[in-house]
Formats: sequence, C-alpha cells, structure tokens
Amino acid sequence: MKSPLLFLSLALASHAEPSSYRHFRVEDDGKRVAALTPLADANPPRWARDVDAEPHPWPKAKSVPFFAGPVPFVLPPADPGEPFHAHNHQPSITWLANGDLLAIWYSTREESGGELTVLASRLREGASAWDPSSEFFKAPGRNMHGSSIFHDGKGTLHHLNGMAPAGAKGWDKLALLHRASRDHGVTWTAPVAVGAAYQNRHQVIAGTRMDRDGTLIQPCDAVPGGEGGTALHFSRDGGKTWSDPGAGKPAPTFKPETPGQGTIAGIHAGVVELKDGSLLALGRGDSIDGRMPMSRSADAGQTWTYSASPFPPIGGGQRLVLMRLLEGPLLFVSFTNTDRRQPRSGGLEFPRADGGTFTGHGLFAAISEDEGKTWPLRKLLTPGSGDFDGGAWTRKFTATPDQSEHAGYLASTQSPDGTIHLISSRLHYRFNLAWLKQPAP
Repeated sequence: MKSPLLFLSLALASHAEPSSYRHFRVEDDGKRVAALTPLADANPPRWARDVDAEPHPWPKAKSVPFFAGPVPFVLPPADPGEPFHAHNHQPSITWLANGDLLAIWYSTREESGGELTVLASRLREGASAWDPSSEFFKAPGRNMHGSSIFHDGKGTLHHLNGMAPAGAKGWDKLALLHRASRDHGVTWTAPVAVGAAYQNRHQVIAGTRMDRDGTLIQPCDAVPGGEGGTALHFSRDGGKTWSDPGAGKPAPTFKPETPGQGTIAGIHAGVVELKDGSLLALGRGDSIDGRMPMSRSADAGQTWTYSASPFPPIGGGQRLVLMRLLEGPLLFVSFTNTDRRQPRSGGLEFPRADGGTFTGHGLFAAISEDEGKTWPLRKLLTPGSGDFDGGAWTRKFTATPDQSEHAGYLASTQSPDGTIHLISSRLHYRFNLAWLKQPAP
C-alpha cells in the first residue's frame, strides 16, 4: 500500500507550475519513486528560447512527389556547460503547432551508465538546419533510458521517459515518468512518476499513439534484453494515469498457435490502431518462421495473436516505425538487413519506373492500403548518392541507387502538410506519400 506521504508528494508534483526546467531531484527508497522536484536553471536551454508562440498556417499536402535530406539533427551544443557524449541514440520526434519540429534522444558514454541523459534540438519553421542541442531531461546520476515525445494534435505535447534508480547500471528496472507542454515545448509541467516502481515493462519506446477515443498508447520494452516482447501502457485521462494490461501476466511464447496475454512479440515494437478498433504491431526479435513477428489484438492489448510478417527481421542497432498516414494508408519503415555489420546482406526487390525491379539494401518503406493484410508498395529510402555519417550504430555510409542507410533507431512524425519526417540515430529524412508511390528511376 502506498503511504500518505507518497500520495501527497506525487499530488504536489502533478500540480506544480509549468517551467522550462529540465533537471529535477528524486526522492525514493530504491524501489519506487516518492517525489520529483524540478530544479531551477540559470538560463533557459536553447530549445526553449525565442520560440514562436503563434500557430502555423500549415499548407495543404503536396501532390507533387518530393524527397529531401538526409541532414543531421544530432548536433553538438553551442552553449557552455551543456553535455554531449560520443554515443547519441534512440530518438523521438514530433511536429508542433507553431510549425517547428522537436527531436529528443539520449547521449551517453555507455548505454548502462549513470551519465546517460536526454538531449533535444528544435528545427524552427522555415529553417534549413536544426538548432545545436541542449539537455532536455535529467536527474543527476541516473540512467534516463528510453524517451518518447508526442503531439496530440490539439496543442498538448506528451513526454514519457524511463529512469533508473540512483547509481544503478543498465535499464533492467526503470520508473515511468510523464510530463506535458502546451506552448510548443517551451515550458513543461513537473514530471510525475506514473509508474513509480522500478521494474521491467517501463523502458519507453518512441511511437506514442492516440486512438480514435483519445486514449494515449505508449509502447515500452517488456524486458531489458534483445527478445521478450513489448508492453503497452494506456492512458484514458490525458496522461494522468496509465495502465498496463500485461502487468503480472505470464510471459508469452510468441507462437502462432498460442495467444499471449498483454505482450507484443518483439522488443522496440511499433503499434497502430486499425479501422475496426483492433491493434496491429511489429517488433524486433522473437522472429517467427525467420520473419519479423506481427501481433494483433482485438481487446485493447489484453490478448495478442502472433504470426510471421512478410518482412525480414532486424537486429541490434536497428528499430522500426509503424504509423498511420493522414491520407489513410499504413506506413512501415525498416531495414532489409538483420546484421548492421553486413549492410548488403539480405535485400528486397523494389519496382522501377520501367516496369522492372532491382534488389535494394538498407532503409526502406512499405505501404499497406488494406489495414496491414498486404504491403505491395515498397520504396528504398535513399538519396541515391553521397557520403553520410549516421552516428551511433551506422557510422559512415555511402548512399547509392540500391544502397541506403543500413542501421539506426528510427522514429517518425507526419506534419499537417503531409510531410513525413523520418529520423534515424542522427539523420533527418523528409518525403511524402506521392514520392513513396513513385517507382525508382
């Protein structure tokens, strides 16, 4: 049973005045969070400065195919005292009502270290380059593993993050934190431990969704390892409280003949609501018949059935995207290669404008217009030429007509003008549905 002190501390935190503070103090007993107290900054971080407060008159979606990028969004800070480590990874991105984009990610020397922190950068409306980074969310000495940022389309940004106990190495046991912004990410409510216990099923994955009823859906890895599935947390009150239908349930076997309770097959899963109200998910690991696993739930994540998808599995240093586009179809983005050290292993067939096909390698997109039953439209996501630094797991790669980025943690958002913004571990791509439907030359 929670103590009266714990209830009081969490209540006070949830009603604190919004601020642009990104640092906070934690009170806990090593097993669960009791209180989170924001700390003052001498100056606001760069992502909170000089932000246009006016709504942006988003233009209509372009019917002309276009592709731009990639350009880096992970940039070293320009302000003294801001942290920036060698390993920058696991990003999330959202569009803002003022026309900006906001991206967050973690920066660290080692993924299990207490120095791991969350940074942010803003791409201001009309700008061609992202701002230098600055720290976004950090409790001193704690591993802040896993982040997601999401605009609900009605002016509220939601930020969810994992946090390890003080001094702990790794991310096997995390608390789940939430906060919100209603001024384009300038000020934020004080963080609240919506999952106060340090435990599994709290490692936040980019890809927060909102269903037709306004329920927020947050995927979190169910385990700290490379296989073992993804949990879903649901909030039906705008982020104040969250529930996990798989909490306390036995771990599934992820076999087609055996439904599972409350857990998606594969870690780092992407999830989308289908038109009939059911959920569809794709994940990494827990492969079925040598393919990426697909999970479906008709009861809001209480139970799942599993099957092999038509896509190749992915591995370490790779994460997929699954989302619904404003135009209606489902978008899936992933990699053709399982091993990031072998970028030209595997490969998929892609259509050419002359009616032929070619074998492509690396980052690709697929479109489904029948709610995930088939994915006939596929496109290799490559600028066609150029040398790039993908950061983190990708490092340097050369783009060609049949070779794209071969690794990276993907995240995506679609702004109201129809532009699909896809980020990997360091790079930002832009394109639209018309370009995806256009075969390669």
